[in-house]
Parts: sequence; structure tokens; C-alpha cells
Amino acid sequence: MDIKPLFAYRSGNSLIHKMPALIKLILLFLLPAAVFFIPPLYCFFYIFINSAAAFYAGFSLRRQIKDLKPIAYYAFFLALTHIVSFLIGESGSVKPLIALILRLTCAIQISSLFFSTTTSLELKQALEKVLPKSISLIFTLFLTFIPLLFSVWAQLDLSWKARAGKNGPKKLFVLFPVFISTALFKAQNLFYALQNRN
Repeated sequence: MDIKPLFAYRSGNSLIHKMPALIKLILLFLLPAAVFFIPPLYCFFYIFINSAAAFYAGFSLRRQIKDLKPIAYYAFFLALTHIVSFLIGESGSVKPLIALILRLTCAIQISSLFFSTTTSLELKQALEKVLPKSISLIFTLFLTFIPLLFSVWAQLDLSWKARAGKNGPKKLFVLFPVFISTALFKAQNLFYALQNRN
């Protein structure tokens, strides 16, 4: 059973794993931005290519679908607001909504593939080739803090469920302070670890 959180690094020997981190970082900025300039119909082809690349990197379809879970929540919220707007008489086309969801799906796929195949150390070493060490360290921390947050929440959520905790306001009230303190502690440790690795 794969319990790794969203954007967690997963080891592998594919060419995507071995690709220089700097090239992957450039693609991380270019490809998600490019998807917002293509017709929505082409997003289906984009999604297929991203999925095929993830398969090649060793990530199952189940893993890929799990990584898209945040999009499902966001899509539900957007659909709900569209329905409410329709009920109060503000009619509008559903096409922009569908186009946005498709483009966000592409962006999440690319981001997930990047973080899943690139370690923080690889990223730091790549950035040090083009940026001063202090700036590269800050930028690395910024990027690696994203998967770190998902990892912390996944661990807390697993502990909550192991103690028969249920989803609801109480869960957020209890876990959120722990989430903040744990995330800050792990971020500090990550900073020291990256700082000491040359």
C-alpha cells in the first residue's frame, strides 16, 4: 500500500529520475504555464503525455489519481458555485470551468512528476551552478517546503485515523496547531541539512 503523500520523492532509475535537476526545474516553470495558452481540447493530449511519463517513471495509475485528489476537491467547489449561480439566475457557460479544471490537472501532473523524481539535494546542487549559494539555498527550501507540508499533514492524518479520529471541525482544531509546529521544526532541520551538505 502506497501511503506516501502528494509530491513526495519516490526513488527510481528512469531517465526522468536521472535527468539534470536544472532542466526539470526549467520545465516545471515552462510546461504548466504553457498549458494555459493552448486550446482546452489539447489538454486531453497533454494529460495523456503526462500520465505516460509518470508510468515510465514507475508511478501506477492509482498513484497518479491519488496525486490529483486536490483537483477533485477544487473541481467540486467550482461546480457547486456554478450550480448556485445558475439557481439564482446568473446563467453562464460551463466551458471555462471545464477548461480551468483540465489545465489545473495538467499543472498538478507536471508538478507531481517533478517533485516525485527530484531530491532536495539534487535541486540544491543544480541551483548552485547558476545562483549564489545563499540564494540557491533559499530557493531550494521554498520548493522543498511544498512536499514537506503534505508529508507532515499525511503523517498527522494517519495518526488521527489510527486513534479512531473522525473528519470534522474537531480534527482541524486539534491537528492544525500540531501541523504548524511540526512543519516549522522539520523546515528548520531541512535548512540545517541542506546547509551542511556540500
